[in-house]
Amino acid sequence: MRVARVILPGLLVTLSIPALAEDLTVSTGVDYSRGRYGTPITSGTWYVPVIAKYETGPMIYKLTVPWLRITNPSVGPAGEPLPGGCDIVESGLGDTVASADFALLDGSRGDGLMVDLVGKVKLPTADEDHCLGTGKVDYSGQVDLAQAFGAISGFATLGWRKFGDPSDTDFHDPVFASLGLVTRIAPATSVGAAYDWRQKVTSDGDEFQEFTLFLSQRLGPDWKVQLYALKGFSDASPDSGGGLLFSHSF
Repeated sequence: MRVARVILPGLLVTLSIPALAEDLTVSTGVDYSRGRYGTPITSGTWYVPVIAKYETGPMIYKLTVPWLRITNPSVGPAGEPLPGGCDIVESGLGDTVASADFALLDGSRGDGLMVDLVGKVKLPTADEDHCLGTGKVDYSGQVDLAQAFGAISGFATLGWRKFGDPSDTDFHDPVFASLGLVTRIAPATSVGAAYDWRQKVTSDGDEFQEFTLFLSQRLGPDWKVQLYALKGFSDASPDSGGGLLFSHSF
């Protein structure tokens, strides 16, 4: 078994699925979130990713290239503050994220425990002059855990992110964590919930706190769709959001 992960802005979904010797999956969808983020103006973000994931043995390699449309830009997709002085609506290519995931434990020992080690790098492909990104490289590392308890599986993440600092800023490098549950309600259908938390990025900012409900539905041997809705609980989080993601395996 492997820990299959879908990560979009403000979303962490973890599902246990059988590992394949080699598997290429391409995904796309749409994510929308809105919030005031401690300001008097509501900011809305449309995030449309194209995700390529290649799994071979204990490794998963992933590349995410997104398109963004932000109204009243104030924060980026990773929740980092963006510089002011941009137009009311900005759109274009977002930052590219590459990751590598190693399955340290795959549940084959009989106790069902799965442990993945994940490293990520955010490449500054977004235009910082149009408030679509910070223009800096970010790095992160995390440990993902999953454990089955009968019909319900629990999952957790603990990680650390190194933010690149734009001019005249001094971002903190936060610890982040997630905790959730997922269960199958039908052979091809799973539902679950996750709580995400992150330390504050700036001295006068807030911790990130968000709760997500999600549903995953297999449409056939090679197709899957995931739907989700989220609610934020701090000025660093969106007030609300949701989206869907279609995936096809080859």
